[in-house]
Amino acid sequence: MKRILLIIGLIVLMMPAPAQPVQFRINDGLNNPVLQAKIESNLSLLLTETDAAFRDGRSLDLSNVTITDDAASDLRRRWRNLPFLCGEPLVVERVLKTYDGGWQVRNIPVTSRDEAGADSYQELVVDMDAAGTITLVSKAIEANLYRKVLSEGVDEKDTLRLQKILEYVEQFRRAYDEKNISFMNEIFSDDALIITGKVVRRGGKDHIRMKDDVEYRKQNKIEYLENLDRVFKQAKYIRVKFSDVRVTREPTKDGFFGVTVRQGYTSDIYSDEGYVFMLWDFRNEGHPQIHVRTWSPYWIDKGRNKVLEQNQIPTINDFKL
Repeated sequence: MKRILLIIGLIVLMMPAPAQPVQFRINDGLNNPVLQAKIESNLSLLLTETDAAFRDGRSLDLSNVTITDDAASDLRRRWRNLPFLCGEPLVVERVLKTYDGGWQVRNIPVTSRDEAGADSYQELVVDMDAAGTITLVSKAIEANLYRKVLSEGVDEKDTLRLQKILEYVEQFRRAYDEKNISFMNEIFSDDALIITGKVVRRGGKDHIRMKDDVEYRKQNKIEYLENLDRVFKQAKYIRVKFSDVRVTREPTKDGFFGVTVRQGYTSDIYSDEGYVFMLWDFRNEGHPQIHVRTWSPYWIDKGRNKVLEQNQIPTINDFKL
């Protein structure tokens, strides 16, 4: 009998532990008890399901989560490329009011695992409509960068617009992770100008080292998307990280913004680091578009000892609107 009990005990120990429920709680930003309870329950269900699916190595079952069809499709596509685990029994965060009257929760800690089996820490942002239905789940810009940009708002309207700009910047970054060529096609205007820089190595003469220069190549939207689609199909995975974000306003034309990010790009076939400048047109806030995108290298020497000077990074003043 003891032997049988020992065998049963060993079997139980060898079985994988079931995923523990994740409880989400709101600590600030909402004074509607009914809506607060709904959001807390919904995010608890979402995080519990993602943890269970991650541990079981399966696809997501979102049938118990109140989420839009588009948001569910986006999350499943993201899940195929980059599943994530919260792993925390309790997550406590504040809720933010968004520019469109909805709600947003940021800084949800998760660990992602790429196709190579490498883990990395990330923070999620979850957008909801006014009723608490999830409309977007995405990787968030780092909290300190987010707060820094919003602190530059001159009034409430300007701060809400900056919030929307950051939302689209997050979606733009996410499109690389998900290899979402449709979003790229939608977000770039038909007459978009894409400029890509590369360091041109200068040879030496009479033992004199010539200065390396940055050479820029222009592409139109069709050329850029064809090349990008080829990269998406060839790469097993793509990871993009923004480690700095700067937003500038066009002083003479309302609705135009320059966004500069320091971008780290990693894939199984290529990696680089550089500055991406985007000229955004928010005159139609329901359908903002990018008119100009440029990329400039961060390092301009082979030994990675010299970085590109700030005055060499394109800005909104370099383009005529």
